[in-house]
Amino acid sequence: MSSVNENTCAEQGRSIPDGWLETTLGEVINIIGGGTPKTKIPEYWDGEIPWLSVVDFNNDNRWVSTTEKSITELGLKKSSTKLLNVGDIIISARGTVGAMAQLKREMAFNQSCYGIKEVEDVSDKDFLFYLTKHSLKQINRNTYGAVFDTITTKTFDVINVNLPSLPEQKAIANILTAFDDKIENLQAQNKTLEQTAQTIFKEWFGKYQVGDELPDGWRVGKITELFEIRDGTHDSPKQKEIGYKLITSKHLGNNRIKLEDAYLISEEDYINVNKRSRVEQFDILVSMIGTIGLIYLEQNELINYAIKNVALFKTSQNKSFSIYTYLWLKSSFGKYFFETSKSGTTQEYISLKSFRAIELVIPDDKMINRFNNIVFDLFGKIKNNTAQTQTLKQTRDTLLPKLMSGQIRVNAFKA
Repeated sequence: MSSVNENTCAEQGRSIPDGWLETTLGEVINIIGGGTPKTKIPEYWDGEIPWLSVVDFNNDNRWVSTTEKSITELGLKKSSTKLLNVGDIIISARGTVGAMAQLKREMAFNQSCYGIKEVEDVSDKDFLFYLTKHSLKQINRNTYGAVFDTITTKTFDVINVNLPSLPEQKAIANILTAFDDKIENLQAQNKTLEQTAQTIFKEWFGKYQVGDELPDGWRVGKITELFEIRDGTHDSPKQKEIGYKLITSKHLGNNRIKLEDAYLISEEDYINVNKRSRVEQFDILVSMIGTIGLIYLEQNELINYAIKNVALFKTSQNKSFSIYTYLWLKSSFGKYFFETSKSGTTQEYISLKSFRAIELVIPDDKMINRFNNIVFDLFGKIKNNTAQTQTLKQTRDTLLPKLMSGQIRVNAFKA
């Protein structure tokens, strides 16, 4: 058990706390390289072994439990990929350097990543996750490569760290893990809440397609009969030291916008962009270039960002159809639309004209009101959980550097 309070925490003025070891990250971790079975041999693929690539964990979640691809025992045996155990760490080493997660099950992984294991009697794997996360700025300063940022095993040898004793490592990890466990629980609740809403949408509306005989009072119409569809700026406002966030498709996440990853633009540019594409509460943002089909429903009242190359569904103009449209876009109807409406070879995109040409089934007012009486409550809970999650993340991220530097000390003791 560990405790952090006025009696067990001390503010440290020294760069190396008493009892800690000055070392490098490379000295306290075991690094394992991955690999890829030959893609043209079908016997190597679609087996029982999850096979990780960066697309499986390029998000802000601590844990990874599922993968897009899997391999067979033969694929594992005939390739250089290795197995990582539960609790081991995966980190991306090429392209998007520094994406990280811990494994919830045994997995293999590709050569664009490294596996990180603890050193017996030296380091604790949960502590190593946070120590490595804390070291990401150093890691990203030590990349090389003209086309893609890349790190090697030698990168970790130049990352300076201070290492506490094993009991203190475990105590620190327990504190930070408590935050991540709560965050994961809230995210799981949100997933369940949205799945419930999607199930209701499917049962009530999913059986009716354009061209089917519809209930009395229902009709087929263009989406622009309900609200406007616009897009963000096509310009590239200059980055500023202070100002407002500029959001692109890469900043759209599950029930949130990754504001922390976006750069700032001037107030003048912010005002000019928002003359064309101001985002308001209950609007929907949809990625339309590159990674297509990321969907975000804005439920917040205070909105202080602008958008670039993102489709803007002005569902705030017709709030009754905001969640209906959001769930339509995430349903099989929306997936079919995204798949059949893509253009471009070098970089895929969906045109604003295609979005505006969407035809969909429009229920009568009585049915949509019944639907909204249920789903608005569900999405209100999602909003509250998301706000709580953000607060927990901010607190965790404030504690992280203080715990890793020894500015805040944690006493470890037996219960």
